[in-house]
Amino acid sequence: MNFLSILKYSLILILVKTSVSIASTMYFGVENLAILSPSDLFIYQYIPLILVSLLVLSFYARTQSSRTLLHLLAVVSLSELFGFAVVSILMGELYVSPTWFIDLPIAALIIGLSAIIGSKIRALTKLPHNKPSNTDAASRTGS
Repeated sequence: MNFLSILKYSLILILVKTSVSIASTMYFGVENLAILSPSDLFIYQYIPLILVSLLVLSFYARTQSSRTLLHLLAVVSLSELFGFAVVSILMGELYVSPTWFIDLPIAALIIGLSAIIGSKIRALTKLPHNKPSNTDAASRTGS
């Protein structure tokens, strides 16, 4: 396992998700987010986080040719553990999100979809028409 890349992508995931959360909170306002219906909350909070998570994790999955699911699970687990620790420190107590039963299946779905998307992108970039041929290389060198 590539622990350095797991740490790097965990930090990227944390920063991107935090940035999106801050942006949506600033845009809608804390008071407005508190009174949203569950469906609106899902649209305004969860959908943007799901999309950026898919983007970051699919890019990471594209770079992993073996044990992709294990690497993605490690990245998501490490970023969620860090988030749990930071929120608990800020709250002054161990804080478990009341929506953990929603967050867990969503995280599993994101991991699975990211692995599929990343493998498809990796396969597309390895297609023969995407690789330069020997004649192309020869023509570029002037041979």
